[in-house]
Amino acid sequence: MKQCISYCLLVVLGLCDAFVANRPTTPIKITALQSTSDSHWLDILKFDGTTPNFDVIEKTKQYTSEPGYRSFNLASIPTEYYSTDYIFRGPIVGPINRKDLVESNTIFGIDKSFPDLDRDAFGFCVDPENPYRVLFFERWKATHTGEVNIMSLLKADATGNKVISPVMPFSIVWTPEGKIVYEHLTTAVDRFEGNTNGKVAVFGLLEASGISGPSNIGDPWLVFQQKLIRMFNASFQVYSKPEDVPSWWKSKAVGAEVNDM
Repeated sequence: MKQCISYCLLVVLGLCDAFVANRPTTPIKITALQSTSDSHWLDILKFDGTTPNFDVIEKTKQYTSEPGYRSFNLASIPTEYYSTDYIFRGPIVGPINRKDLVESNTIFGIDKSFPDLDRDAFGFCVDPENPYRVLFFERWKATHTGEVNIMSLLKADATGNKVISPVMPFSIVWTPEGKIVYEHLTTAVDRFEGNTNGKVAVFGLLEASGISGPSNIGDPWLVFQQKLIRMFNASFQVYSKPEDVPSWWKSKAVGAEVNDM
């Protein structure tokens, strides 16, 4: 209960950080993809029915084998992997561009709190409806041997707990130029697996360290928190400003909001 309250306080105190920092924002130059179809808006990622001239599965295996990927230290992954139109979307995070995602990931410092974290990716296959899209699964394993310290506002001493997440589905879309334009994960395949109370990714790690917070789509309190954080431009974000999201992304739903289309 104490950690849950602290989680909520982090949101409020994070707003204070935004006021104090008063940092100017630098616009991100984004080259827009253009849709040529009246079909589903995500069909733009099929690139007009073309076929990649590279092995998307081998390229995805190479990417998910990067040390920074496996340890969730996103800043250490070579930037050459990513398109300038990159977006990440999860159940309650996103749409978020690469710059904002890396900054928030660095603030959370998961690689220091869980230094042996291993994102085990397996079961790679190509979407039969889109040859540029690779689907696979991940299971996260880690040990909580370092202090959780998010902006000195939310802390949890090392517990030594072994963390095993439920298996979660993941997908990556490559461009014809061999760049990642879209990454997506969703909730647990089986929420009773592992020891994170059904939570996956970062929220699963925090749960195992004793920090519990809302993580459900449509949760009004979570949506409110996220909008406050975005409104006051706090140092960490769960979704990017509309002007910093590439134009190919059409949904206006952000963070934990329910689908709008």
